Amino acid sequence: MNRMLAAALGVSLIGAQVRTVEVTMAAMPDDAKEVRAVRDRGLAWLAKHQSADGSWGKQYTVAVTSFACLGFLSAVDEPYAGEHAKPLVKGLEFLLKNQKDGTFIAQGHTWIHGQGFATLALSEAYGRSLLCKTKPDVDLQKIRDVVLKSVEVIAANQSDSGGWWYTQGNKGDHEGSTTVCAVQALVSASNFGIRIDKKVLDRGFEYLRKCQTEAGGFNYKFGDGSNMKEGTAAGIATLGLMKQFDTDVMIKGYKFLLEVKPEGISVERFPYYGHFYGCMGMQLLGQEFKDDKETREKTQGYITAAQKAVAGWQDKDGSFPVKGWMSNGDAENSGYSTAFATLLLGVPEGRLSIYNRTPPKLP
Repeated sequence: MNRMLAAALGVSLIGAQVRTVEVTMAAMPDDAKEVRAVRDRGLAWLAKHQSADGSWGKQYTVAVTSFACLGFLSAVDEPYAGEHAKPLVKGLEFLLKNQKDGTFIAQGHTWIHGQGFATLALSEAYGRSLLCKTKPDVDLQKIRDVVLKSVEVIAANQSDSGGWWYTQGNKGDHEGSTTVCAVQALVSASNFGIRIDKKVLDRGFEYLRKCQTEAGGFNYKFGDGSNMKEGTAAGIATLGLMKQFDTDVMIKGYKFLLEVKPEGISVERFPYYGHFYGCMGMQLLGQEFKDDKETREKTQGYITAAQKAVAGWQDKDGSFPVKGWMSNGDAENSGYSTAFATLLLGVPEGRLSIYNRTPPKLP
């Protein structure tokens, strides 16, 4: 694939405003065309296999529906127009129905993943409504109100350590992936003018920073000595959103991921998760070091290698097979893997606010 994929897909940074330029298929290199074609087939599969209640997935419908909505939001400049507007809005309505006063229902062993990802999806949906021409056929004020309440719920469940745990009310427990999804939801809400507690966000960032090891990897849980590959990708993708860029932490994580390589993520327990955050982390690093040709090219090379790997997994019907831990036991159907795949294939286009070091300018 072309290492300048981001440029080929038409992403430009202008001052403090992230502007995504639609590029016609005819104007794109063949490799970039294939990435977009793979993603579009995945989105078409999601639209076709949405449940009547607007959800995707089986046991973890809140989280999986959030991934799918984020995939639709990240694919085009005008997500509320065109063929996928209806499934997107139905998905958002499902999320709104499955919360009460900002608290989303708990599913399976985890509550915070659904809470965090649903908050992120609704926040990005609200933010996009401020920036695009076509407005969604949904109550935008309700979405904003739910996000405001949901970030307060997230804040109230922060552990004493600064991290978060899978379930509510566990002040003594904490873990990396739970903290990542909570922190990114807070960042997104803040990006779109929704009030958050900055002290909560700062403590979440600090928890993740403390999870980094001397090797550059990140613990599963602070102090456990592990160097999780997917967890490192998630940590870098989240710490890259700090306003004050922590160069030492980010470079150590960057070097760790370069040694792991995308093929190292592909064989882990959560390959879609790892590739999503690996692409996002490298995207943020590439933006910070955009004037450093070598670093910029390595970050872009990592993204294109990860996307090429995932694109190769797509089945003929447009779906993506479940891999790793999610393929065992009470696994989700292909909604989980297809939603995550379409989401990560859109990272270089930068349409979600969390894909950019600089928040969007609001009208």
